[in-house]
Amino acid sequence: MKLPIKEVVENVREELLCYEDAQQIAKQWETEFLDWIKAKKGKHKDIVVEKDALYLKIKDEDEIFEMADSYMDAVAESSVKKYWETF
Repeated sequence: MKLPIKEVVENVREELLCYEDAQQIAKQWETEFLDWIKAKKGKHKDIVVEKDALYLKIKDEDEIFEMADSYMDAVAESSVKKYWETF
């Protein structure tokens, strides 16, 4: 399943905002995700470029929830750097 990058950002942001007081965390994730995409474009098997549009390959919608939950865990454990290294 391929999702446009914009849709991935919107979906994960929506999930992160389900957590209490997570507005800043959602904004931080979005910024870091877009930086990750820029750095990994053309180098990561799950980033697909088609007709000048960027997509992220995911297994299913559960992966969106996992991205958000894992990020919240990483923030709580001060392991955000590791989150992006294994993203």
